[in-house]
Amino acid sequence: MFVNKWFVVVASMVVCFSCSSSKEIVYLQDVKENERLESDFEYKTVIHVDDLLSIVVSCDDTEAALPFNTPMIGLGRDVTSTNQQVAPGYLVDKEGYIDFPVLGKLRVDGISRVELSEMLKMKLAMYLKNPIVTIHFQNFKVTVLGEVRSPGSYRVTSERVSIFDALGMAGDLQINAKRKNVLIMRENGKEKTFARLDLTSANLVYSPFFYLQQNDVVYVEPSRGRIAGGNAGTFLPYVLSSVSTLVTVLALILR
Repeated sequence: MFVNKWFVVVASMVVCFSCSSSKEIVYLQDVKENERLESDFEYKTVIHVDDLLSIVVSCDDTEAALPFNTPMIGLGRDVTSTNQQVAPGYLVDKEGYIDFPVLGKLRVDGISRVELSEMLKMKLAMYLKNPIVTIHFQNFKVTVLGEVRSPGSYRVTSERVSIFDALGMAGDLQINAKRKNVLIMRENGKEKTFARLDLTSANLVYSPFFYLQQNDVVYVEPSRGRIAGGNAGTFLPYVLSSVSTLVTVLALILR
């Protein structure tokens, strides 16, 4: 009887601990069913120094637009290439300018892709009829480090990438990662901004760091001294086996 009571107590403690640990690993725990969350924060990706831009100009007269598409001034490295191939584009220099054909030096640092497109349309209207400007970031990337399955730098083909998108590209968090204290490092010119995100809270969507900017760094800290709650079902048989052995030893000692 004594042995059975000890076994029940220890087993109950293991199960309870597993349940409490699971609360530490679930994303957006306080979201209610069918709840809609609206953020007042306006997402906008702005151009920074060292950004590599693809700018294509077109209009009703294809030949008239050619001088504004050649040459593509400024070269940069494709961040996803392992052999360091060179990709053409307009590289934003240290002063925040690009050198554009015919129009010359244009300051683009600190404005959005849409704002640059509108600015170019206004300037090109002097030369072209109904100009169309298409702009893409060539080297938009985010870096995910720490307790993820595949840490590294990832190229983003869309400007709109959330913290969950980035973690998904990195294979999601390891089971022993801290989900309530994910660090975001953002570079804006010479300034660096840091923020901490709680992935378990729905309030995360209201943060200006929920959507990442180019060259953002995401760092996930390990949760030391914590049993991996998500793998509790895997470890539980081994734990119970150890408990059973311990109870047997106690029984032999106390006999």
